[in-house]
Amino acid sequence: MGKKVRILANRYEIEKIAGKGGTSVVYKAYDLQAERAVRAIKEISKANRDIYEMAKQESALIKELYEADQSNAFFPNIIHRFETDKNFYIVQDYLDGESMEYMLDAGPMPYKMFLEAAKQICSFMKFFHDTGRVLSDMKPENIMVLKPSKALTDNEANIKLKFIDFGTAIKNATGVTGYTPEYASPEQYRQLKLDERTDVYNMGATFYHMIQGHKPLRVDNENRMMTSQERFKFDKTINADIKRIIMKCVQDDPEKRYRSCDNVYRDLCRIERSSSVRLMVLCFILSVISFIGAGFSNYMADSLEKKNAAELYTAYVNKGSYAEAIRIDHTNRDDIYSKLIQSFTEDSILDADEDNFIVNEIKTYNAIKESDKNYGQCMYEIANAYWLYYYPYDNEPDNSLSEDERSEENKRIELELEKKRINSAYEWFEKAVNSKDLQENAPESYKRAVIFSSICKFYADIDRMEKEGTDSSQFYSEMWKSIEELSAYINESNEVVSVRVCQTLLSLISRYSAKFRQNGVREQSQQDILDSISKKVYINGMITYNNNYARSIAESFDMEAVELKLDMAYAE
Repeated sequence: MGKKVRILANRYEIEKIAGKGGTSVVYKAYDLQAERAVRAIKEISKANRDIYEMAKQESALIKELYEADQSNAFFPNIIHRFETDKNFYIVQDYLDGESMEYMLDAGPMPYKMFLEAAKQICSFMKFFHDTGRVLSDMKPENIMVLKPSKALTDNEANIKLKFIDFGTAIKNATGVTGYTPEYASPEQYRQLKLDERTDVYNMGATFYHMIQGHKPLRVDNENRMMTSQERFKFDKTINADIKRIIMKCVQDDPEKRYRSCDNVYRDLCRIERSSSVRLMVLCFILSVISFIGAGFSNYMADSLEKKNAAELYTAYVNKGSYAEAIRIDHTNRDDIYSKLIQSFTEDSILDADEDNFIVNEIKTYNAIKESDKNYGQCMYEIANAYWLYYYPYDNEPDNSLSEDERSEENKRIELELEKKRINSAYEWFEKAVNSKDLQENAPESYKRAVIFSSICKFYADIDRMEKEGTDSSQFYSEMWKSIEELSAYINESNEVVSVRVCQTLLSLISRYSAKFRQNGVREQSQQDILDSISKKVYINGMITYNNNYARSIAESFDMEAVELKLDMAYAE
């Protein structure tokens, strides 16, 4: 007799226990209503009322933060919450990885990986502070390191982080100060008021653990507070600039710390791009002129830094290394952001590293200002890059899967990718639509941005509205108007745009045909669009697109188009 399968909420098939705590269990499960997408389900006992209430508040906060983070860069997606008489359940994306604390048990991070992880932590903390909150519990245990898409060497920086556990942030809002002694600041130990600089301290202590491979000493020792000089001892091999950044983060006096995570991020970028030779020369010059006086010394150092930065910027632009140039100077000179996006999409793929650059270097720091020349056009180009080319996955097939399993996995990835593409494009299309210059300078691009933005908004709203039962007749009627406007681009001369339009229309009609019919959209109107797609994409069953990337997309919905034409009359 086979093993009995446990199903939760008539939806989630439990595969195994992924982790256990004193009052909770985490399961790995498959979502039967989402083509067996892998989920993590946390089961919290309601026996302890305080823990139960905290779990409800924390899951609500994570859901709020995830929805506010348009790039979906920092948080797992809370998909479903439900409860029984005995337990409360939180269903979220399954994070295939391990805690950073567990990872660091094997030793410190390589230099380049440390810099990339540290920048992601800074970007997360800036996002969190922008919501008006203080976290006060940044530590490796609360960071998930996702499994990389390829094997890494010590010289590579391919690392992707997600952030978990926000219980302390919730307690802070009620005036209760919680902390972890190894990463805590003096003001946490003294139960004083906390602010962003507290998080800067916790972040510096986390950086120390990452680069040293072990935790700092506790803030408390025999009923006294230890100083930072006592707690943070560095190996001689640690890069002097990293040590300087960490020690500025963990100053005992908050006034002497970095005032924001922005400043930490910029210092990390500065040392990332500086060569060791340049640093030695700079140090030598500063030592020679130091006797003249601190004021003149600082002036000379600043002048030298600016001169070298300008020269580096020009050199990088001349050889087409736009990302490196932008790290030096975020000013939108010479349409550098347009050139960057063009370089990112030359290979018809906007990959995970390029996505991280856009999030960390452009979005998080509002690098392109509304007052900049061609602001709206830049927003439109970034939106198109996500909508047309975003593909953050490794292309290597999983040879352990059977042909049927691989087909199912590809379908799951495509559905997941569709959501990611459209959600990521949405915020940039919105910025393009709301810009002052796009409508005036590029009316056709503005018109497209309005249509594509409305389609993206539909995707963003539909799941939530269906669950809440607020997807009204007007909602589907307005959506159909946008679909008809989008269908005008089926015959777009740019084949990549054309095939994405066809793909989007096929997806929307296949999923919501019945809803459209129930809300006044004639079946023939839907069929007319499907016929237009068929005429554009196929001649005698052969794909018409010449562009290889467009052809590869069209091949993924070849049979789907045929089946839709046959099944339309039977849609429920």
